[in-house]
Amino acid sequence: GRVMHGDKIGRTIGFPTANIQLKHRSPPLMGIYTVSVDGLADKPWPGVASIGVRPTINDAGRATLEVNLFDWSADCYDAHLRINFLRKQRDEERYDSLEALTAQIARDAEEARAYFVQNPL
Repeated sequence: GRVMHGDKIGRTIGFPTANIQLKHRSPPLMGIYTVSVDGLADKPWPGVASIGVRPTINDAGRATLEVNLFDWSADCYDAHLRINFLRKQRDEERYDSLEALTAQIARDAEEARAYFVQNPL
């Protein structure tokens, strides 16, 4: 999918994301996933993704795909990326605060990084 501008909330909490436009309102996958991304570099890039309705942020009902690309700092707006869902980590959850969500995102990223230590791309 194509990388679009998002709300920039991930950037403000230390986890910038590539927001991918979804073709379907209700995608077949939902949750938090360890992913690899094609289309950024000459090799797959590791990351962690959330696909769902973002219940802590706005729960607008329309699913979004947000990918935190590990150690990636370049602009990727308008790039066409292929997201490979490698492993489901958990279901999407609602948190009482942005701080609680941020702490969980840190744990999700740590878990995905550990996966890539054991399963290099």
